[in-house]
Amino acid sequence: MKKKIASLLMAIMILVSFMPINSYANGSNNKVQGKVIFINMNRTSLASMLQISSLKEELDNRGYIGLMNIRGDKGTDDRRSLATMGAGRRANVSTESFINFRESNDNSSKVYEASTNAKAKSINDLTINRSLNENAEKGEYGAVLGSLGQTLSENNLKTALIGNSDTIENENLVRNRNLGLVAMDQYGRIDAGNIDNINIEDLSMPYGIRTDYNKLLEETKNQYKESDAIFVDIGDTYRLDKYRLNLNEATYSATKSKILNYIDEYLKEVFSIVNENDTIYIVSAFPSDIDYLNRRRLSPIIKLSNEGKGLLASATTRRDGIVANLDIGVDILNEFGLENEDMVGKSFTTIDKDDNTTYLLDEYEKIVSISNIRSTIINTFVGVVSVSWVIAMFAVLFRNYIPNKEKVFKVLKEFIKLGFILPLAFLVVGIFNFKTQVSISLGITGTTILLYILGRILFKDDIKHMGFFAGITILAISMDCVFGTYLMKNSIMSYDAIIGARYYGMGNEYQGIAIGSAIFALAVLLQYRKIPKWLAAVASVLTLLTTASPSMGANVGAAISECVAYLVFLLIIFDVKLDFKKVFLILLAAAGVVFAFAAFDIISGSESHLSGFVKQILANGPITIIQTFSRKIQMNLKLAKTTVWVNILLVGVAIVGIMIFRPSKHFRNLANKYKYIFDSFIATLVGCFITLLVNDSGIVAAATACIYILIPLIIISINMIIFEDEK
Repeated sequence: MKKKIASLLMAIMILVSFMPINSYANGSNNKVQGKVIFINMNRTSLASMLQISSLKEELDNRGYIGLMNIRGDKGTDDRRSLATMGAGRRANVSTESFINFRESNDNSSKVYEASTNAKAKSINDLTINRSLNENAEKGEYGAVLGSLGQTLSENNLKTALIGNSDTIENENLVRNRNLGLVAMDQYGRIDAGNIDNINIEDLSMPYGIRTDYNKLLEETKNQYKESDAIFVDIGDTYRLDKYRLNLNEATYSATKSKILNYIDEYLKEVFSIVNENDTIYIVSAFPSDIDYLNRRRLSPIIKLSNEGKGLLASATTRRDGIVANLDIGVDILNEFGLENEDMVGKSFTTIDKDDNTTYLLDEYEKIVSISNIRSTIINTFVGVVSVSWVIAMFAVLFRNYIPNKEKVFKVLKEFIKLGFILPLAFLVVGIFNFKTQVSISLGITGTTILLYILGRILFKDDIKHMGFFAGITILAISMDCVFGTYLMKNSIMSYDAIIGARYYGMGNEYQGIAIGSAIFALAVLLQYRKIPKWLAAVASVLTLLTTASPSMGANVGAAISECVAYLVFLLIIFDVKLDFKKVFLILLAAAGVVFAFAAFDIISGSESHLSGFVKQILANGPITIIQTFSRKIQMNLKLAKTTVWVNILLVGVAIVGIMIFRPSKHFRNLANKYKYIFDSFIATLVGCFITLLVNDSGIVAAATACIYILIPLIIISINMIIFEDEK
């Protein structure tokens, strides 16, 4: 009978994956429109762009805006960001000297054709092979440089590149034509343009040169007639930022104002020549140096196409106003009704919003505040948790030397419980939408105090007290996943849009918490006979569905590790003996859940990480799996050396090791007295091990899951050793 029940539960976990799931909107519109003009105002903030009168006037009436993650492959800089736009994947072009775009002449054409065996076009990267080889050898994401330009070329659409970001250093010209990385095809070629004869001498400007805006406008008009996609590098904004340290505040402001006035006049003319079918992108490929240093590392992007006003979003981020640089090339292709399977970015979706600039600037302030304060708060949290555990263990071992030890241990227990309360406070404080570092910190403090008081009013028993917080935590996580993970996106202990490792769904920190809190909460309810065992099975299935399915929690690691941990817990509470066959069935069930999620994700078109991963495997073969798990292993090895979360794991291992031997037979007594609680320890421990294997931040997830093993273990041990022994 028990075996049948266990088999039934496994089947339910697999079949529930096929339940209907709401999919995220697909930005593709399959429309063939007019021309595309891409203007790169590099090293410019959104606030600075809004100082340009013609652009501000345009945005008052129409246009969609967003903030763009600039992350590249194994580094973040201007050229990697631009190469990523053209590749539609994170690209690696780490060596500046390997990029050498030149206009064709007899000599350069011969040099180019001799090295590439491809026919030269109007503009060519003479050292394209070096960049291609560097990206292939050092890249982790399988990016194909020039995918955007190649697709346009294959469909007989002409590209043009105008302008440069050249500087003069030590009286020598330093060429910077990196915008070509967006416009070029896979051979480093661009059909037309002017990148050499576009600047004029101006000793009042940085490096003594500036863009000749009359010539820039003339070239833009000419290429507008001849080309389909025109890429314009303003240049002066980049030069000003590079030259900033040579200027005082007054001269910097005056020079910036002069440059913005030049751009204003240029944009007025551009807006006048385009027609209603055309699309204009105004982008800063990278933030200014000062913004980057202050962690303001999202760059603005503006899209002007037809009517409408609001925010940009994409299936890459599933976040209003936030997109990624790898989406831009895909969206440009989408304007021509084209796509390229090598590009994993997503085309933009638009969200109508009249106060789009105000909303986005406020959202940016909040994102930056969370990013700036995140490490301080998390380090403090990990320190508090780890130190409280160490103090507790020493206090238990040397209990006979502590005066008034009952009072000491009562206070210590409440201090230890902060590890249960703070993850919940970090999550729910997002409801209040605090924007500054001070308000976020005060909000977390106030929420923690209120949660503790509420828990103490409702429950005096320590186990019920902890069970209450665990239950509320997993309920909050599940509900947040159902309603779009708003709290997760704004949590101090979740992912960061500036880092760009994850944008939506359940974060890796909360993946571990979802495992530990759900199992412990169910164990407490079972221990006190508040629910039947079958209800624990139903709750596990619902938790798995909400926290791991592609349209909600969207966490592949959670799908695997939660499935295994929950199944182990259910099998143990139903007294099913675990043998090799059962272990194999558990692993098979986990694989089945992931397969079911992937299949439905692809069919529904929700375009989550999972469907993207499967599509990459289908397109590129098993090498994608090797690349992905190689990144996961490398990330975990890196985290093992750098993250503070590893301290929790190390302290946890030490505590469990001590408790196995001191006091004698303590674990056996605990297992006999608190059967279901001990079962939850075993199941969560299995979940920790699995998440270490399948998650690129497995150390983080395993550490947060450990909280729900160690804190109950320590507090129950204190009660058994100190208070019950004394009685």
